[in-house]
Amino acid sequence: MIRFLLSLFVPFRWFIEKMGADYTQFIRILQLKLTMDDRRLKGLGNNSKKATENALMKQSFSQIFFGIFFAIFLLLVKSPFTYYYFAHTFLMVMMAMMIISEFTTILFDTSENVIIQPLPIKGNTISLARNAHVFLYLTMMAFNLSVLSIVVAMFKFGIVSGMIFLFSIFLNVLFTLFLANVLYLGLMRLASGEKLKNLLMYFQIVIAILFMSAYQFGLNMVDKTKIQDMILPVHWYTFLAPPAFFSGLVEALSTWLFDLQHLIFIAEALLIPPIAIYLTGKYLTPVFNRKLMDLEQGDRVSKVRIETSRNSLYFRMMSSLFIHRQEEKAPFKLMWKMTGRERLFKQTFLPSLGYIVIMMIVPFFGKSFNYSELIQSDRYLLILYIFIFVGATLPGALLIGNNQHATWVFKTLPSDSPAPYFKGFIKAAFARFFLPFYLVLTITICVIWGIKVLPDVAIALMAIYLFTLVFYYFQSPNFPFASEKLAGQGGTVFIKIMGLMAMTVALGFLHKFLLHWFDFAALILIPFYSAAIFYVNRTFVYKKITWKAVDKVNIYS
Repeated sequence: MIRFLLSLFVPFRWFIEKMGADYTQFIRILQLKLTMDDRRLKGLGNNSKKATENALMKQSFSQIFFGIFFAIFLLLVKSPFTYYYFAHTFLMVMMAMMIISEFTTILFDTSENVIIQPLPIKGNTISLARNAHVFLYLTMMAFNLSVLSIVVAMFKFGIVSGMIFLFSIFLNVLFTLFLANVLYLGLMRLASGEKLKNLLMYFQIVIAILFMSAYQFGLNMVDKTKIQDMILPVHWYTFLAPPAFFSGLVEALSTWLFDLQHLIFIAEALLIPPIAIYLTGKYLTPVFNRKLMDLEQGDRVSKVRIETSRNSLYFRMMSSLFIHRQEEKAPFKLMWKMTGRERLFKQTFLPSLGYIVIMMIVPFFGKSFNYSELIQSDRYLLILYIFIFVGATLPGALLIGNNQHATWVFKTLPSDSPAPYFKGFIKAAFARFFLPFYLVLTITICVIWGIKVLPDVAIALMAIYLFTLVFYYFQSPNFPFASEKLAGQGGTVFIKIMGLMAMTVALGFLHKFLLHWFDFAALILIPFYSAAIFYVNRTFVYKKITWKAVDKVNIYS
């Protein structure tokens, strides 16, 4: 597989050398990166080959499955230009979000400099290999997301049109990668060192939420009844929209339309991505490297934050509410502090809260929105139960971090069972990062629907907390912030989320059924959830999380 991926760069040898890189060194560094990825994936299970294949298959399956929904939407579109415009817009949004959430650590990784920089490596070789590494994964992702759309395009507009669409996806990936480099380089010119890392973290969170909100609101505001006959008009500003470049190229070459409008699109699609990549490699990459060196130096001289011994009132309240055993106090306090410092945790979890808010708001902004009808309905249940997605995102976010070499500290603690550690970890994260958000949500709901819905708010909170615990204890018992973000994890998380969606719908409808059965019938759920939470905290966790299970997945060094 690695040999095949490396062979894809053979036709571009002249182009790579023109950008100031040594082709042989470029291939060796890229081979090293891919080999390391392969070995990380092999570490997912006891059977190396099977674990690797399963990880890649899960990732590809989840992306293809996600692409099915968009392909179904595109089935309605008759206009080729509109079809490909929507398809490329969808791809650019998904790739941009992937770069923001997954590949930022690769673009800003300076750990390899210790080994590679002392070697006689030419010019931009390291940075080009870094970008090529990201490019390979983005291309695989773009193909997986578009495979069904390509089939639909072949069916609607012909095989030639579908093949040209496939080629335009390659150009789209190049251009999106260029935009990411320019955007991050602009941010790096605004700050350096620790300030830059904080700026990047909040930038990633805001941009990820904005991308998702634009996508969701855009689809929601489109009149679905007019999609079939929708034809996007071409104005002067259309020529500035990247999705129009590629959709115009596909339409022109597949329908043999070579008027001035389509010739401009062809020129933009064929010239802008290669020129952009050339400018990135030749001129922007050296600046990027210098900024990375500044970032690395900033890490070394950054000031140490002085912690006060006093605990906040909120911490003391949450500690008394969640901690009832002495052995859970230390891990609760430790995780409380760690979650406030870990950037990767915030980058993973906070955007998910933003996505949930968007998913919660979008259904209320249709053309038939009526406020008086809203306050008479039970749609607040939808708002409450959609937050059960926290049960899938928070547990996974607690695993990802750069503390792989510090897990031996937990091993040395004098305890017969590691379960109290994990109980303290998940409780602290839930209390610090979710409960304040839920409190604001509760106030908003009570303002709209009245305090009569407070029992329903409490029941939904118990359901969310229960499923957060269950998902955390069911995943691999890795110590917090000690696991790398692997490509294969995306597929596993996707499968969990799909299962969680089914459970969410079932629980929401059960709550709604009891609510309309007779007054206060939903209160039956309170003792049920209380008993389930008690069982999970006092019995289930001690059976599931043992030292034997923990030692299988953690490395002590």
